[in-house]
Amino acid sequence: MTPVHEPLTILFLDANVLISAAWKDGCEVAQIWQMKGIRLITSNFVMGEVQRNLHQVGQIERLRGLMRSVQIVSFSELLEIPEATALPEKDRPVLAGAVQARADHLVSGDKRHFGPLYGKIIRGVRITAPSELLAVLRLRLS
Repeated sequence: MTPVHEPLTILFLDANVLISAAWKDGCEVAQIWQMKGIRLITSNFVMGEVQRNLHQVGQIERLRGLMRSVQIVSFSELLEIPEATALPEKDRPVLAGAVQARADHLVSGDKRHFGPLYGKIIRGVRITAPSELLAVLRLRLS
């Protein structure tokens, strides 16, 4: 009998999630990496922002460790997403990357720009705050 596997939930991580997880050891958002049944992805575009914001050796080393389980995707051309026009120009490629990667969730702690979209589904991608994901993790573990 072949074991039945639940499909993986694909999480597209925004730069602020990666930066927060790498910022200091034991950061709460890093618990996302402990979730079962998920696949973590981000894009080359997002990684550019991450690299511009992490400068301390310890942070860069933590990021390297975290990135061992994160797939980096790249796109030669990003989709135009009409629903993204309310976002600042710099955030549109993040949403486009999540859509093109066919992620289930775009995980962003950017409440200022993505906050109004939290809980909404755009082209199959639910915009999710890290705190919401961590609440789900806590429920799974209890």
